[in-house]
Formats: sequence, structure tokens, C-alpha cells
Amino acid sequence: MEKDKKKYRILLVEDNLGDYVLVEEYLDDMISDPQIYRTENFKETKEVLTDTQKVFDVILLDITLPDKSGEQLISEMMDIAVHVPVIVLTGYSDAKFAIKSLNMGVADYLLKDELNPPILHKSIVYNIERNKTIVRLQESEQRYADLFQLSPQPMWVFDMETLVFLNVNQAAIQHYGYSLEEFMQMTIMNIRPVEEWSFTEKILNSIRIENPSHLKYILNHIKKDGTKIRVEVLSNPIEFQGRKCRIILANDITSKLKYLEAIETQNEKLRDIAWVQSHILRAPLSRMMGIIEMIKREDIELSEIKEYLGHIINSAYELDEIIKDVVDKAQQINFQDVSKQN
Repeated sequence: MEKDKKKYRILLVEDNLGDYVLVEEYLDDMISDPQIYRTENFKETKEVLTDTQKVFDVILLDITLPDKSGEQLISEMMDIAVHVPVIVLTGYSDAKFAIKSLNMGVADYLLKDELNPPILHKSIVYNIERNKTIVRLQESEQRYADLFQLSPQPMWVFDMETLVFLNVNQAAIQHYGYSLEEFMQMTIMNIRPVEEWSFTEKILNSIRIENPSHLKYILNHIKKDGTKIRVEVLSNPIEFQGRKCRIILANDITSKLKYLEAIETQNEKLRDIAWVQSHILRAPLSRMMGIIEMIKREDIELSEIKEYLGHIINSAYELDEIIKDVVDKAQQINFQDVSKQN
């Protein structure tokens, strides 16, 4: 049989020389070049595992050491092993203790009397690969947790069946005014206006049936102090704590909408000003054009020209006053109406 050519860095914690030699032979039978580092007690093992220069893929642990054993040994080993899988090797067959060890985080529990090269090799390979998967999942969960908690916008996760909040980030707590404990006792209905509960139920029933990947809604929400806000809600499905959930990102667009409404009101006022003033402008402008046409006559007297020029000047002053009035009204709209919304 061809040996496993992968490089395995193995920490063998074993105080019995005979057992150490036997395990070493088993490893040599299955692995071409196992890198084995031996410790004989817990104190020495702790020093090795806290040395950042020494890195291991797996730990083979005898649970009866001179300075520590049993449940206490496993508990303290799990604290210092960090992400390295621990495989227990023991000469004692105790099903209850084996189960308890696995619950404490041990990767595998092997009896020395039943041990052979293939069993040991299989356990090492399997638990190293499984541990890699677990570490990747933990890192992924940590990235999710970081993105969730560090988001500047309110985010939460809620159960699609019970509608209860299962997780809420700090931004949501600050923006809505509820504490984390209060959120955990609420459902998403508690932040929706009562008169819109029926509409909310229709949306939720549709989501339960179709389970769409991405949803976007603009809804009304209620803060703890009773303030109603308009919110753009982005919703995605997620499995959380073994439940079918939705993760929500809420963007408060209340100020934005008020600003847009103010802009629209401003534009409407400007249109009104433009329409009214354009008609007022036509009067002096028409007079000036008519007078200019009269001045162009060849038979006009000089005295008449002076009189007509006086009318033109008066119309020009009138026109100037109208333009000043238009500018003044436009500026009042810009600096009063819109600035109030900021």
C-alpha cells in the first residue's frame, strides 16, 4: 500500500514510552514522513502549544498524564489547543466519558486496545479536514458578525414564522431607541404602524411562499418615541440558529424624501412666479416696443421724440423693478424653503 505523502505535524502527548513507540510505528506505516513532536505531561504540552513557533495539524492526547488527567485535562487542553483538533487515545473504555469528551470539543475518542495503523490514519486525516471546514465556517460567521455589527445602517434578523427579532445591530438600537433586551422581546410588527399590519401580513405571506432572494420595499416604521419614519428596506433570506429567517438592512430616507418634497415645492413656486411675472413683464415691454416703432416714423417731431423717450425710460424702470421682484422671490424660495429641510 502506498503511504500518505502529505506532511503531517503531529503533537503526541504520551508519558508511556511503550505506547509512544507503538503509535509512532502506526504513523510510520501509513505516512511517508510524519513529523512527530512528543510531550510527556500537561505542563510541557502547554509550553509547546503556547509557543508560536510550533504549529501542529493534530494533537494525539493520552488522557492520563502525571500532572493532570480525565475531564480536567480535556477541559484545559481545549482552551490551549485553539483550532487544532484533539484526538484522545485511552486504554479505558467508558462510553459516558467518551460522549462527554466529544461534547467538550474533542475531535475523536480512540481506544488503544483497538488501535491499528488504518484506524489511526483515518481519524487523523478525517479530523484535520473536518477541522479546516469548521475553521472556515467560524471565520465566515465572524466576518458576517463583523459586517453586521459594524454596519452604520440599522440591520436585524427576524424569524419568518414567529416574526421575532433574533439579532439586532448597534445601529438599529441607536436609531430606533430600543435596547437589545427590548428588541429581543419584540416582533417586527412592533415597529410597524398598527394600521399597516394587514399590508405587512400580505407581504410576509408572499415571502413565505416565494422566498425571493432580494427584496426592496419603502415602508413606514415607528421608533420607540413614536416618531414615524420612512424606510427603504432591503431583505434577503438567511438561515440563523437553525431557523428560516430574513436579514434586513433599513435605510431611513425620511429626510431625503422631505428634501425632495421641498425641492418639488420650490420648483412649483418658481413655475408660478415665472408664469405670473412673465405676464407682468409683457406690459412694459410691449409699451417700449410700441413707442420705439412710433419713434421710427419719419414725420415725428423732436418734442414728440423726447416725450416718447420719457415713456421708454419709465417703462424701463418699471421693467427693472419687476425683474428685481422676481429675483427677490426666487432667492427667498432658495434660502428659506429648502434650507428648512436640511
